[in-house]
Amino acid sequence: MATLKQSFKLAGFITLLGLLCLLRLSAKDFWEEKPFTQWTEKQAQKILSDSPWGKTQVITLEGGGPDPEGGRGVYGPPTPAGRTEGAAGSGGGTQARTGSPGGLGGADGGGPGSLGGNREASTLNFQVLWYSSTRIRQALGRLGQLHGSASEEQVSTFSQQPMENYVIAISGPMMKPFEQASAESLRANTFLVSKKDKNKKVELKEYVSPKDRKDGLALFAFPRSLDGKPFLEMADEEAQFVTEQGLVRVRASFKLGKMVTNGKLDL
Repeated sequence: MATLKQSFKLAGFITLLGLLCLLRLSAKDFWEEKPFTQWTEKQAQKILSDSPWGKTQVITLEGGGPDPEGGRGVYGPPTPAGRTEGAAGSGGGTQARTGSPGGLGGADGGGPGSLGGNREASTLNFQVLWYSSTRIRQALGRLGQLHGSASEEQVSTFSQQPMENYVIAISGPMMKPFEQASAESLRANTFLVSKKDKNKKVELKEYVSPKDRKDGLALFAFPRSLDGKPFLEMADEEAQFVTEQGLVRVRASFKLGKMVTNGKLDL
């Protein structure tokens, strides 16, 4: 009899675990449950830092800390009439390393953003965003609303306007390497690639420096089509963004199956 009771208890426990798993699987993310105009500031920031469209990446600076004069603000209110509309627009970890104390001033390690020698290694958190997605622009627009710097009409236009290109954005506390970069200096080492099919790869089309934008974002634009076909599709499973400027190397992976808005791939 004791064995039978134990069996019933075990069956009940397994059933309870199954129900809890089903509840967890069926739970929707907040961005699916309510319109972005109702997101809190914390929720909007989560879209930017920890979502299928926004990643927080750790950059390790070996041999020195950041230039205290080289920092820029992260995520100021968006500029709905930005310079890139229509032109340039929990994933894998990213690590960018400096191989010498010369630091992040550029290809030669010099310049105003360079790191001082003989300082201990430090790490900085950067964000890598799929900027052309609706979700990222909704989050930026919502922050603009909450900060009182953007009207409802501006936010609506900013978040809904179709973008010609895929656009990846980088933002962080020290943007000197990207301020010193140009499309020409980045093009050879900046691309989007399908992780399922390494032969599917597109190079940088346009670049907008953070020094040319009020929000301090560095924007990397890529064509949406390759050989007359959409470059990225759900079958690719995952896309990887890679860029290198001087001694700074960034890799960020995005799982396409999770980047869905209103039933469509949101890139």
